[in-house]
Amino acid sequence: MDRILRGADGWQEAIADALQRATRPIAPDPRFAPRDATGFANLDRYDRSGLPLPRPAATLLLVYPDPDGELKVPLTVRHADLREHAGEVSLPGGTVDAADASHEATALREAWEEVGVDPAAVRIAGVLDDIWIPVSNFELRPFVGTAASRPAMTPHTDEVAEIVEVPLRHLVADDSVSEELIEGPGWILRAAVYRWEGHRIWGATARTLAMFASVLREADTPR
Repeated sequence: MDRILRGADGWQEAIADALQRATRPIAPDPRFAPRDATGFANLDRYDRSGLPLPRPAATLLLVYPDPDGELKVPLTVRHADLREHAGEVSLPGGTVDAADASHEATALREAWEEVGVDPAAVRIAGVLDDIWIPVSNFELRPFVGTAASRPAMTPHTDEVAEIVEVPLRHLVADDSVSEELIEGPGWILRAAVYRWEGHRIWGATARTLAMFASVLREADTPR
């Protein structure tokens, strides 16, 4: 993992190899499992039995070196007036359209539409496990991509208020995660979050990042 975090020669291939070799399903980090305010995990709102089939969606977790060689991951801050997930920090992504050839095509299209990442500059290294988002009933497929250099990025849609670039090193650090109460209309959850530059990263985004961190740690474990 140190070679990856240093952005040393071959880091892109090392990420792809880690994803290929990862134990499936990827063991979830229990700290990120949503619980009620008292810490009880079995919430009724996470029961899928009475819900329609989830809507397919895809995201892109892109890793690239900044000009100093630090590997980073771009996240988007959603505008506060959006109907779904307003103000939250997310990976670039969205619903699979009928015109998309695949989930992977969706992830690349959304990254282009939201922050201007050229699909031609992205090498898909692999895929993480699907994540269900109860509040919006999405089934999210996270793709991991790499780029040889920092792509030109700018918010391209009314959905994106800001782009936040998080160092990959921060996502695997032992002290990068804290537990917080998260409030919404009529509900309170307790869950682990990442904090970066004043932003709180939680929910499906945090679970995706934690899943990727778990893959990197496993690759660093002798077999």
